Amino acid sequence: MQNVIVGTSGHVDHGKTCLIKALTGIDTDRLKEEQKRGITIELGFANLPNDEGLHIGIIDVPGHEKFVKNMLAGIGGIDLVLLVVGLDEGVMPQTVEHFEILKMLHIRQGIIVFTKADLVDDDWAELVEEDVSELVKGSFLENADRIRVSAFTGLNIDKLKQMILDKVRGVGMRRSEPELFRLPIDRVFTMEGFGTVVTGTLLEGSCAVGDEVMVYPEERILKIRGVQSHGEKEEAAYAGQRTAINLANVKKEELERGQVLAAPGTLTNSLFLDAKVTLFSTTERQLRNGDRVHFNYGSAQTIAKAVLLDQDQIGAGESAYVQFRFDAPLAVKRTDRFIIRFYSPVETFGGGVILDASPGKHKRHQEELIESLRIRETGSDSEVLELVLNEESIRFPSVHHLASKMNWTDKETGELLETLKKQKKALSLNDGSFFHKKFWDRVTEKTTELLTAFHKENPIASGMEKEEVKSRLLESFYLTDPKKGDVLLNELLKRGVITAAGSAVALAGFSAQYSDAHSDMRETILQAYLKAGVEAPATDDVMAQFKDKKQAKQVLNDLFREGILVKLNPGAYLHKTHYDKAMELLRNHFASHETMSLAEYRDLLGTSRKYVLLILDHLDQQKITKLNGDVRVLLKQV
Repeated sequence: MQNVIVGTSGHVDHGKTCLIKALTGIDTDRLKEEQKRGITIELGFANLPNDEGLHIGIIDVPGHEKFVKNMLAGIGGIDLVLLVVGLDEGVMPQTVEHFEILKMLHIRQGIIVFTKADLVDDDWAELVEEDVSELVKGSFLENADRIRVSAFTGLNIDKLKQMILDKVRGVGMRRSEPELFRLPIDRVFTMEGFGTVVTGTLLEGSCAVGDEVMVYPEERILKIRGVQSHGEKEEAAYAGQRTAINLANVKKEELERGQVLAAPGTLTNSLFLDAKVTLFSTTERQLRNGDRVHFNYGSAQTIAKAVLLDQDQIGAGESAYVQFRFDAPLAVKRTDRFIIRFYSPVETFGGGVILDASPGKHKRHQEELIESLRIRETGSDSEVLELVLNEESIRFPSVHHLASKMNWTDKETGELLETLKKQKKALSLNDGSFFHKKFWDRVTEKTTELLTAFHKENPIASGMEKEEVKSRLLESFYLTDPKKGDVLLNELLKRGVITAAGSAVALAGFSAQYSDAHSDMRETILQAYLKAGVEAPATDDVMAQFKDKKQAKQVLNDLFREGILVKLNPGAYLHKTHYDKAMELLRNHFASHETMSLAEYRDLLGTSRKYVLLILDHLDQQKITKLNGDVRVLLKQV
């Protein structure tokens, strides 16, 4: 079923609330203070009855200047606006302010409703209409339908109803995928027997009884225990509906207007926002770099510092790229619209669109940054995703992460990523993450640079230790998660950038080159360990006979990697031939004995306690044997 939100807009006391009562039969002035003062302070809601099966909710927003922030909370989610102008007064300050806000929030459809037609003559009414024509010239309301009505006499009320129905039939369906669910909270209250209830306009997505949702920016998981829409209990609610949600296990005092309910993990808290800002053409204010402003988004208002990224100041009708900086985190999405109000005196003077909902802190007048913001503002979906992928590659982004950055579904994002892969602009990894080709080129370049230098300095080494390569790559790209190093290494191997030999890696095509001197060194070391038998010589003693101890150590490591030497500990090695003989004696002993003492093994090997202990400690470390009192038992066959 199609769900549509219709909002009223206009100056105080121009008859918006009376108009809605005439259309729906509902008085939206629900607060005693509103009824007493005759003005709308908070948001009011009513349903427009119809025979076409359409869910049409009407929001009555405040017109009084002091209550503009409440008006902003309601008007952000509407599909069709009724710009209400009282014929007795005509265009007034809040008429102009509300109209500028409508343009800034990208409202696309509307009807101009002239109220109090029973109080004026035709000549006066025509003058008012001319003033309104001048106001809306060149805007989305320039060619909008117009109608004169009287809520008091009922003049043209039925005709207005039909005009609304005709308009809303052309309003497209909002996206209702559950993963897009988002509802800015504009009211919090308690209902006896139910508990805490929040209300708001369901901007996108859908929710159902039993769903888990997250409240932002607190990032707290809550559960939906009940849903109401259009005054009726429902199992689910969909985008475009005024919705009341009963939440379990949370107190009224723990929630507040301005928070957002959304699908878990779909929003990101941030202290910074990048945006395109435009000032009203009617404002007399300027926005200068460093100004503090009131920032209105969804149902919330906060204070922000405006850092102009490409200019120093802007005036009426002018635009700039701006980074807003906040004292407390907020959670919004790319393409969300907002309004800014002058800090003091509080006066609405501009607004814009969010280009990046979670950027880093920027320096001003950076050409590369300005170009990236231009792409975010005017680029195609593919261009924007490619930009975001390139920037996010350092985080090893998943499809879901990129979808939340783009304000898309996982399915849409995955499909466009596949297109970028076919264009050789994106790569998918085994862990489900994605890289931009440019980032992968940087990884390849860094790895090649790292190993080229290593091979040049260590020509006889078969390669650099894997752990060292991972550590250096993590350091180069400011990564702290060791698992990311494994992902990079596996991808480098998979794509043939490097090869692995045991615990070492080398550039593809590299092979250690032994000179005659290195070959002689290798033979000398081999003979030293062959002659030593099971009496493992100290590594330092073997190395002492060589002038170039670094090269000698590399030869030793090569012999270990090749399995010719067995490392008992960093300071002692055995030749594999002698190690195998020691293992054979061990097996033969345990074939007929349950335990073995150090003295028994010493006698079998025919050596001293010192060398036997080196071998036994190694076997204990490998969990082949275990010391049990003064004897050892065999843990596994060798």
